[in-house]
Amino acid sequence: MDEDAGFMKDVSEIIALETWKDPSLVPDLSIEETLFIFADYSLNRGHYKTYSFLVLGRSDARFFNCARRELRTDLKVGNRRISFKGLNDRVKRRALPGFLSIAGDLQGFIVTFAVRSSILCMFAEEFLQVWPELRALKKTVLEEMLRIAHFGAQAVLIGFNPKQNIYWFTDNDDIVANEEHQQLFGKISEALIRKVLPREEIGTIAFGISSINDESLELEDYLAIPDLTAGAICEMLDSLCEKGEAITPRIALMPPAMSKKSNLICGWIAETKNHLKQFGVVFDKTGKGAWDWRPTFFRMKNGTNANRATMYVR
Repeated sequence: MDEDAGFMKDVSEIIALETWKDPSLVPDLSIEETLFIFADYSLNRGHYKTYSFLVLGRSDARFFNCARRELRTDLKVGNRRISFKGLNDRVKRRALPGFLSIAGDLQGFIVTFAVRSSILCMFAEEFLQVWPELRALKKTVLEEMLRIAHFGAQAVLIGFNPKQNIYWFTDNDDIVANEEHQQLFGKISEALIRKVLPREEIGTIAFGISSINDESLELEDYLAIPDLTAGAICEMLDSLCEKGEAITPRIALMPPAMSKKSNLICGWIAETKNHLKQFGVVFDKTGKGAWDWRPTFFRMKNGTNANRATMYVR
């Protein structure tokens, strides 16, 4: 990685250390010609915002596409879009365990970045100093765009191998609300990918959004996997915060009270038998200053209670 990468280098070193401790943390995707990145984010207005990125190869993308079509047919899901916010729908709730089961069989990983809501600016001020034209964007939109671009580049860095293509898909959001935003997001994200991989030979880099998909809901179903993760982890962190607790290095936390859907999804995230691996980094405030915050690695692991089998670690 570029020595000037700063924040990204620090986070990469945190994840690299955990991978060294547990080599099974990140599946080997080196045989894949193409990496797919599917990104979705929690819009919760609570104590945290979460950004989840699913990374997998083309072979597992094909597997999931076949399996999710069969699931939709067998459970008569129709054209309903599966999402964390939409789980009040009875048909979607009935399909959720099966959907999570086939997602758990994917040979890939999900990395989630959680940012405390009191951290208002991580990147925008720095970019505005060197790229004044960005002032045309609302600062909140710019900050979100830069967070997603930085976090997505981190996800690429974790799974990438030389000469692979990178296809990055994101949900339809304010950061890609129009063609100008889409072009800018792609430009920034590609620049950051090349910054974290300065000496690597990279194939094609391409970006897509869910609004371009057809009625098959194929792309929406891929994006539903990080959407469910982002929503459940956001609720978990908010619930911990209400208890006066937070993710702390080397401290294991028992699960807080959550909704049934979050309990189910967090139990799936914590299931160590899944081929799909999950982990994340949470950014918490350490002081009153604007830049007083730090990243902490975390994972979920199974606990002893079969009904709420989650424990939150590091």
